Amino acid sequence: MTETFKLVAGTALGLALVTGAGVTVAAASEQGPRGFMGHMEQGGPGGPGRGAGGPGGIIPGLRALDLTETQREQVKAAMESHKAEFEAQAKAMQAARQALHAVVTADAFDEAAIRLKSADVAVVEAEGAVLRAKVHAEVWALLTPEQQQKAKTLQADREARRGQIRERAEQWRGQRQERRQQRPQQRG
Repeated sequence: MTETFKLVAGTALGLALVTGAGVTVAAASEQGPRGFMGHMEQGGPGGPGRGAGGPGGIIPGLRALDLTETQREQVKAAMESHKAEFEAQAKAMQAARQALHAVVTADAFDEAAIRLKSADVAVVEAEGAVLRAKVHAEVWALLTPEQQQKAKTLQADREARRGQIRERAEQWRGQRQERRQQRPQQRG
């Protein structure tokens, strides 16, 4: 591939990702209020559904840790105590991404504005990361040492599976690239 093609393809991909994120944020905002962290109606921390303790939550796999009823109530209380912060952070992220999307898709290219809005998104993401870490620490402190060890084991297992998936994807990409390279040779 030529450098120009790579540059154009990379720019197009980046624009598609940013545009997709903006569309996703806009679509999510049109759905209206969905409860705490978007999933509370389906269950909460440690309960059924995909609440904050569900997949991708504050502590992924929290339900697999066999929490006591007291622990479930404590986790729920900890999550509820930060509900307003999570909602404010989600709104700030939505606004920052929409502002970035607006400058990326503007009629006139303005690199300085794009960099500024990208930095704004990064600041909001950092604030969200700090909030999640703060809540994670609160919830983590509620777990017994055995539950904490089990959570670490579950996390390691998830990471191993992700690594295997990435490895298979890389192998597939490599095979696909080899097939593409062989096609011109077969035609010639």
